[in-house]
Amino acid sequence: MKIIVPDKVLTIIKSLSNQTKQQSGLKIYTALYLRNNRKNKHGYFTCPATYLKKINSRYETIMAIFLKEGIIKYLENLKQDPSDIFNTIRTKDYSPKNRRAMKYKFLVDITIGIEMESDFKNWRRYRWYDILSKSLIELGYEPRIKRDNFGERVYHPLIKNYKTVLKDKGYWVIDAKASHPTLLWIMMKERKIRDENYFRIFETNTYFYDYLVSELSLENKKAAQDLFSEWLNSNGYVSNTGIYKLFPQASKFIKELKRVDYKDSSSLFHYKEARIWINDLLEHIPTDFAIPIHDSLIVRAEDVNLVLGYCQEKYPDLKFKETEL
Repeated sequence: MKIIVPDKVLTIIKSLSNQTKQQSGLKIYTALYLRNNRKNKHGYFTCPATYLKKINSRYETIMAIFLKEGIIKYLENLKQDPSDIFNTIRTKDYSPKNRRAMKYKFLVDITIGIEMESDFKNWRRYRWYDILSKSLIELGYEPRIKRDNFGERVYHPLIKNYKTVLKDKGYWVIDAKASHPTLLWIMMKERKIRDENYFRIFETNTYFYDYLVSELSLENKKAAQDLFSEWLNSNGYVSNTGIYKLFPQASKFIKELKRVDYKDSSSLFHYKEARIWINDLLEHIPTDFAIPIHDSLIVRAEDVNLVLGYCQEKYPDLKFKETEL
């Protein structure tokens, strides 16, 4: 792929000890260059250590050089020293547990420099990519497949219009009921954070949105879905504050996820969802045709029972359902 490399960055890369290390330096710069597309208004973008490690297991050496030479800087937390009120403690701002990755900012202008080809990792070496690509071609579509940096969601030409294009043509959708509410329950269980009202919903196999409609006197399921989305993804506003009293511990958990940036909560849930549906279910699916739509899979009619059983066995906490298109 083609990227722009500023003169200062190129000089640093060429100064690395050998050709192998120089190639690694260019790949690490490319990773930062691509992540910069998702920068916030302050110029910071997330770049997880796990992401860099997949590119080069010794990425820390190259990142240290970029930091030292003023190519990038990382976001810091500033806290008052409890033992000295006149002193400020500076710490790196990240939390692996909450998938709040390190945030970096370029200190050089990456729009000016030399255009170069970078031999960068792509998704084509994964089975999920191969299955999706072949499935799109079978349906007459170009395999234009992208994956975002925000939550690693996958995008392709059928995302927006699959319901009309594939209607009555022998395809079924397998998805999870109340996917994000269930993921929240699973994450809280993993961290041993219990909210009695919230947990009772799933422990008694109650449909989450029906419960929300009943307890908060909401108009319908759509209103319940909108309220949950506000609670999970907004910067603090919700149209019905009763949800905070109904789920106090869950509300505290979500608030902690948003402590630095309210978008971190949405990013985390998209990431968890993508890990399940793309990196696991689609990657290992027992068929040669499948198309992901975020928290669901489109499969052929003859494969629906096979794939449904496969999903249920792998993720018993999720409640899967099948629907004909």
